[in-house]
Amino acid sequence: MATIPLLAILLLILLSFIFLLWRPSIASIRNKNFSLLEWPLLGMLPGLLCNVWADDLHGYITRTLKENGGTIVFKGPWFADMDFILTCDPINAHHIFSKSYAKYGKNEDFRAMFEVLGDGIFNVDGESWKFQRQMLHSILNNEELQNYMMTTLKLKLEGTLFRILDNYCSSRTGAEVDMQDVAKKFMFDNICLWVLGFDPGYLCVDGRSKTFSCGKAFEEIEEGIIYRHIVPKGVWEFQKRFEIGSERKISLSTKVLDEFLYNAVKIKKQEMLHKEEQRQHHDMLTQWLVADHQSPDKFLRDIALTLISAGRDTLSSTLSLLLWLVATHPDVERNILGEIERVMAVMTRTARGTSRFLISKDDLNELVYLHAAIYETLRLYPPLPFEHRCANEADVLPSGHKVHKGMRMLFSMYSMGRMEETWGKDCMDFKPERWISDEGNIIHVPSQKFMTFLTGSRTCLGKAMSFMLLKFMVSSILWNYKFEMVVGHVVKPTPSMVLSMKDGLKMRVSKRNV
Repeated sequence: MATIPLLAILLLILLSFIFLLWRPSIASIRNKNFSLLEWPLLGMLPGLLCNVWADDLHGYITRTLKENGGTIVFKGPWFADMDFILTCDPINAHHIFSKSYAKYGKNEDFRAMFEVLGDGIFNVDGESWKFQRQMLHSILNNEELQNYMMTTLKLKLEGTLFRILDNYCSSRTGAEVDMQDVAKKFMFDNICLWVLGFDPGYLCVDGRSKTFSCGKAFEEIEEGIIYRHIVPKGVWEFQKRFEIGSERKISLSTKVLDEFLYNAVKIKKQEMLHKEEQRQHHDMLTQWLVADHQSPDKFLRDIALTLISAGRDTLSSTLSLLLWLVATHPDVERNILGEIERVMAVMTRTARGTSRFLISKDDLNELVYLHAAIYETLRLYPPLPFEHRCANEADVLPSGHKVHKGMRMLFSMYSMGRMEETWGKDCMDFKPERWISDEGNIIHVPSQKFMTFLTGSRTCLGKAMSFMLLKFMVSSILWNYKFEMVVGHVVKPTPSMVLSMKDGLKMRVSKRNV
């Protein structure tokens, strides 16, 4: 009996190889719609793989959902138990995340896909989830932590990022800079400061930075997880057993992260033995250990990895994409700079001319247009473009689709922001104004139709803090520097669990004379 799954896997690999030899050109993929074709034995998998090969996974999903009213049952290979429901319907989202929350969760298949997160909050339900959420709610709302984050962010901006950008500005050769790479390293250093209490120094002024091994490890794992979503479970489990392809990359990358994190936990526990050092540190791991000093190393590793991956990925992705959108929308750039100037005009500017940070923490709430620009960036380009749930019992969605027990539900937040029924005929346009009322305030949008921060009881705890950090970073960077796209550079999203630009963000930077 044990040979039957293996034979099924080998059959699928053989059929996939035949399809690989036959597969149409990228041009024909884009000119035809393979989304609804069910192939013998392989179901809709060939259409999915074609668009992954064409680097058009998110576009493919969006087109498919638009053609099918926002929800579709994806049919996988007949022997692979790979059928799942793909949706971007806000009504379905409200049903699953709020109204019928108990019917949907994260089963063993989910945890197997995201095993690298261990028992972190993103990977658990029940009492463990409640405990972690209560702890993180207390930590993230601690004013000492927020002040610590702002202080270290200023130091990292002025001491590293601004100096690097100044070097590019003074370059006589008009050097190009990959701002996505810079943003990833910059945010990794910051998130390590905020979570672990130390700066690994991956972004370095003299150009002799350490090999970005942890950053590369995150990316290898994220790409491997999306691969687990688009092939039958038996295939990636077979690859994992023999460490083949993407599963080998996940295994090696996990070892890199484990070595980094366990060492950080060991150092932090040693620090905690000294009360004086405890009082000097306000990072999240210190605060966690003060509240629960008996947490085992494995659990602390899982918590730290979850927090680092969430902060690094979401903030660096949003920062990169916003810089791109501002650089390609001069009217938005003018509005952001004009707003900063207006806010400065009513501030007490005792240090103006000596500091490159012109907006204080307390005045960030006045940057309404910048707030709207961040919202609009997140609408069109959510850092985490997918959300995954599993049915704990049979159900029927508001869209009429039947759900059987154990069935996977895949939400496309990327597609949600591109639906005319939800956002109007101009849904593809980058328009921060759509978020601002006639009175000049941010318009409230129900979370089930803007799921970047999720909805229901799992709504992101770090939303307010993320906006505080992003508004401070973006206002400081744009006030001091102007960015222009390198001619001919094309921006396209990667098929990954975290939205990033496949070929980076090639820009030229110059000092701004405001």
